[in-house]
Amino acid sequence: MYSPSNQGKSGTWALTLLRVTLGVVFAVHGWAKLTDVNGTAQSFASLGLPLPTLMVYLAVAGELLGGVGLILGLVARVAALGPVCTMAVAIATVHWGHGLLAKNGGMEYPLILLVASAFFAINGAGALSLDAWFANPRRRQQRLFRRQASRLVRRPA
Repeated sequence: MYSPSNQGKSGTWALTLLRVTLGVVFAVHGWAKLTDVNGTAQSFASLGLPLPTLMVYLAVAGELLGGVGLILGLVARVAALGPVCTMAVAIATVHWGHGLLAKNGGMEYPLILLVASAFFAINGAGALSLDAWFANPRRRQQRLFRRQASRLVRRPA
């Protein structure tokens, strides 16, 4: 499993920047599909995808919800699976026949997005994430202590 600890703070910040940027890209694409469901469904139908309207909503779920999950680092391993799936479908249905290079309509860009998403699906969100915050038992104990201490302070004597 990847750990930026051997790279210090710079590794943690770089991983966070990558995750958040990836999440923003997917969230924006998902939002664009959601705001034009009919147009996107027509586009999907022209590609020969079955049940194009359903496929639009699946793509929106994968991109918008997956993107937000990546931005926040919340259930990031699960969230990253949405972008992995949408990019796999995009590569298989649109880009595969055009080769690698993006200038020819190839799979270069969606492949990078797929691999980056797979990284987070396998390794998680990293240290600067809600996943890490919720998983840290010391922080939970500190929150509990503060909550109990504030109750003690508020009690009338």
